[in-house]
Amino acid sequence: MRLESHLRERGFNVISSGGEDYSFDILAGKPDNVVAIKLVESPQEKKAIKFADDLRRLAISLDVTPLLACEEGVPEDSVITLRGVPSLSLETLKKVIEGRGGPFVYFGKGGVYVRIRSEAIERMRKSRGMSLGDLSHELGVTRRMVYEYERGRADATLEVAYRLVKLFGEEVVEKLDLDAIAKHFAGQAATHPRDVRASHVVKDPLLKRLLSRLEEMGFLSSALERAPFNAVAKGDIGVKCKVLIKRSGSSEEERFTMEVAKLCRSYALFVNGEWLRLVREREVRAPSQPESVNLREMFEQAGLQ
Repeated sequence: MRLESHLRERGFNVISSGGEDYSFDILAGKPDNVVAIKLVESPQEKKAIKFADDLRRLAISLDVTPLLACEEGVPEDSVITLRGVPSLSLETLKKVIEGRGGPFVYFGKGGVYVRIRSEAIERMRKSRGMSLGDLSHELGVTRRMVYEYERGRADATLEVAYRLVKLFGEEVVEKLDLDAIAKHFAGQAATHPRDVRASHVVKDPLLKRLLSRLEEMGFLSSALERAPFNAVAKGDIGVKCKVLIKRSGSSEEERFTMEVAKLCRSYALFVNGEWLRLVREREVRAPSQPESVNLREMFEQAGLQ
């Protein structure tokens, strides 16, 4: 069964990009979670790195969860990270979609770890009348490390996770599901170097001027190399606002850009030599002069609530 079918059966709205060279093949969304998935043969492929970079930028700006689904190169039932993007085997992803994921095991600096539920560990320890010292003795770690576990600032090695489960049950480890992957990505993204502003990357003069204007308004922008739109941006103009930006092209690419924007609860902003066109609840046009156009007003008119 194709991955799209698995997602639809689980209640996701699914958009397929239809472009092998794009940084995502599938966008799948529910009201509380949108995932962007790229299928690759192996994370060791050179092009996998380029896909991952674009996918990370897209995910950060549009508040979606990025995933690389790998045919080989990732151990089953575990997660690795490529350029900040969670990566797992295709079979493991299918299990996750079907709700059959096991413990959240991932490869990190220094070894293999299991994501643990800090609040459950603290609650179970206290319910057993155990001190930090008691638990540290049972686990073979320091009191300081137990404190870090309970504050959510550290995950457990495989050996320590095994001891935790033996002591308290499976409730203390996180299950490998899309919500846990989203949290894992958020932690990875927070430590990843910030990408260069889109206005410093794009070559098109009109796009550069438009992106500079958005950045002056406080938007964080990222240029995309492998997407049907040129850039994405996120800012706060009274409420949080996400935007897909595209130099006007084929009607098919514009239609697809609007579909992505709708799924991600974002705006689609198109630009050509004559018009700026902003679309969300409704379409708003203004002369293609980014420096003089009131973009905040355009967002309000297009449907900012």
